[in-house]
Amino acid sequence: MATSDNQPDVARADPEETFNDFLTYVELLNTPQLARLYTYILREGPVEIETLKTDLDMPHSTTYKYVGRLEEMELLTRDEDETPTRVSVEPIQLLLDTEQGEVAASPTLIDAIGRQLDTEDIELFVDRQGIAKLAAALHYTLRIMDGDFTQRTAANKLDVHPVEGMTVFTALQDVIEEAAAYDPYLNQPA
Repeated sequence: MATSDNQPDVARADPEETFNDFLTYVELLNTPQLARLYTYILREGPVEIETLKTDLDMPHSTTYKYVGRLEEMELLTRDEDETPTRVSVEPIQLLLDTEQGEVAASPTLIDAIGRQLDTEDIELFVDRQGIAKLAAALHYTLRIMDGDFTQRTAANKLDVHPVEGMTVFTALQDVIEEAAAYDPYLNQPA
């Protein structure tokens, strides 16, 4: 279930709204430019739309398309009382209850998805291994940072070549270190 600070109770959740939250998260995970924009606004917001265009080097039409899409997804709010208009987003979290236990995905994962556009090591890893493996790599990176695993052990558990694993773990450590400032779910147990 996707949750925000105002919707943590699964028992009272609307099933349609819950599934829409799930689809929202899927779209963020499958659209690196949208994920990058969401993360930037979360990290820097409230922010002017012109600043988004400039800082992210996005074309005018693409910026407004993705701002509109985040608004349709009910993730983005506009403060039209100010001129120029400023936008902001709230952190979201997806919790999946699986046969193997609960899996949590937070803005840190969304950030890692968006970093494909800027970080060659993450882009190459996703091209070779996919988004699901990147999510697993993020999980193992957190375990490495907590001292539970070495990079080599985590790469073996991830079932990738040790060099490939160590390379992506290093790139994801940068994501995690920055995410500590804007992801309230980062240090919650999964």
